[in-house]
Amino acid sequence: MPTTSRGDPLTEPFRRGYRRVIGTTREWADMGDIVVCCSDGSDVSTRAIRAGLALLDRQRWQVVLAISVPEVTYEISDGVVPGTGPGVTPATLGLPHLPRNVVKEQEQLIDMGVSRARGVADQLGLDESCIEVLVGKPGPVLVDYLREKEAGLAVLGTRGLGGAARLFLGSVSDHVLQHSPCPVLVGGEELPAEPTGPIVLCVDESERSVEAGRIAVGLFAPDLPAAVAMVRPVPDVELGNGVIAEDLRRSWAEQADQVLTAAATAIAVPDTELVALDGAEPAHALAAYAKEHPVRCFVVGSHGRGAVGRAMLGSVATRLVKLSPAMVCVVPRRK
Repeated sequence: MPTTSRGDPLTEPFRRGYRRVIGTTREWADMGDIVVCCSDGSDVSTRAIRAGLALLDRQRWQVVLAISVPEVTYEISDGVVPGTGPGVTPATLGLPHLPRNVVKEQEQLIDMGVSRARGVADQLGLDESCIEVLVGKPGPVLVDYLREKEAGLAVLGTRGLGGAARLFLGSVSDHVLQHSPCPVLVGGEELPAEPTGPIVLCVDESERSVEAGRIAVGLFAPDLPAAVAMVRPVPDVELGNGVIAEDLRRSWAEQADQVLTAAATAIAVPDTELVALDGAEPAHALAAYAKEHPVRCFVVGSHGRGAVGRAMLGSVATRLVKLSPAMVCVVPRRK
């Protein structure tokens, strides 16, 4: 029978972060690195989780399958609790006891989450003891959970730009990408059933991109092939076919090769494929490359949310997540 990770719901209010754990509560301090697989029960998220787990050394990682359900809200008349109004949640009230109808409704939502999660776990060949059901708004409650467990990696799906675009997983993946304390692996609707090819570490001339590559190499299974890629900006002028134009092209190619070689050496993947692409928009160039060549996963660093704020995340990582047919690993700046 499912058990709860907190106290009796009739004496302890449900609140954001309330969790139901299937099976016995785990001793997290004795576990290895934690990968949190975030699911909404859809085929998109299940496919992304399966592809993400295939990149990892499963002997090293402790898998958690997290699924969130809404927190029940209810109204209290002004005459009962002064100053309250519509949309008050149990978390905002801090009451010692909750109305039984509210507890029942919340328990029903949790039971539905448990059922969905069990179905996903069965598809992925995971033991149901890895399931945790979180109560709250999906994006924030998942990020809070990643921080609480000091997770090493998160895996989730996104709906990209097609169909019912950006419903559950679109907005949730955006929030997790912006606020996650750990790297995030994201896969969209175009993800192949069995991804092949190398892990493509995307670099520019910044130390930040090299740092992201180093971190990512430490996440994935060591026997996976790797490549280092960069996108050279398209020149603003037409070069033509003359000698000067040819010299300029050769100079740009040599410069790209130097940057790629230095990055591969710094990341400690010296014997690897070097990929230099041309394009005015890096995300489009990388996505186009993945449509013509097998790519297991792209790795992109985010620049955080500081003054230059989210330069890489805004201009490359977020767009690449939405455009790429391959998995994308977004690595946040270390605190």
